[in-house]
Amino acid sequence: MAKARKLPSGSWRCRVYSHTDENGKKHQESFTAPTKAQAEMLAAEYAASKHRRARHDITVGEAIDGYITAKEPVLSPSTIRGYDRMRKTDYDMIAKKKVQSLTSEDLQLFVSDLARKKSPKSVRNAYGLLTASVSLYAPDLSFRVTLPAKPKKRPESLSDDDVRAFLNAASPKMKKRIALAVLGLRRGEICAAKYEDIKNGVLHIHSDWVQDRHNKWILKEMPKTSESDRYILLPAPLLEMIGEGEGFIVDVNPDTLSRSFERLRDKVGIKTRLHDMRHFFASTAVILGIPDIYVADMGGWGRDSKAMKSIYQNNIKSMSDYYSKKMSKHIAGLLSEKEDA
Repeated sequence: MAKARKLPSGSWRCRVYSHTDENGKKHQESFTAPTKAQAEMLAAEYAASKHRRARHDITVGEAIDGYITAKEPVLSPSTIRGYDRMRKTDYDMIAKKKVQSLTSEDLQLFVSDLARKKSPKSVRNAYGLLTASVSLYAPDLSFRVTLPAKPKKRPESLSDDDVRAFLNAASPKMKKRIALAVLGLRRGEICAAKYEDIKNGVLHIHSDWVQDRHNKWILKEMPKTSESDRYILLPAPLLEMIGEGEGFIVDVNPDTLSRSFERLRDKVGIKTRLHDMRHFFASTAVILGIPDIYVADMGGWGRDSKAMKSIYQNNIKSMSDYYSKKMSKHIAGLLSEKEDA
């Protein structure tokens, strides 16, 4: 806060920055009062009023830029990278509008226009960043907007036979990587795991390879309170595959890992992603009767995670057929029972 100075007359004067003109010269406002406290109070009121006016004049684009800058120290590099991508591609229609002049109609038109070009998930993500940015500068604004409905998908998980096909066709290096994915590790976690993280057959997962906003891969240490920081019991055959060594168990970055898997996928002829092995992990855990809280702990989800149930725990076709036949057989038994004479 600006400090007041005593004038020869005995009054107090406090100066505060006003603006910079077109020639680059800085200007100040001057406030004079009988006491130091009064002069500084007048200056503070002016500064606050100026700040409110500045917030009032901010555009949507400036609000998004400000939000990203403010959140960068506390959000993951990959999240910031996603925000940067959306900022460059999604907001041309609305970026120059003043935040305080926004209406529900403006946002509905923006959402409807974006929905013609992007998936419902992308539209929801873009709208989420927009409203979070607007709320940072104008928390009292509220809007009523209809977002595109989420498509109702009933994806099927890989089966045991599918996973066996990949493992049988894989090289020793790739087999090790697939086995880690089948245990629920994300690709960045697979690439970040080190030999020193294994103790007594248990792998401590505590780091991740992520891309920053400049598309550079960086090793991120997970916070100790994150659900992603966890311990996984490794099967004996996988421990034998991993063996002993120093440094990273899988010495490639996540993009290289994905490309290697894609070449194997083309060879095997099963259309899937390496990340779908994580779906297989969550779905198989259901079949094995493992309670959700333990599945969440092993997979690095929160214990109340909706994503785990709605996204990762999918039907396995072979098991779906098995349970369908089992139910049909049970009902057939009921229908064929005769009443006691």
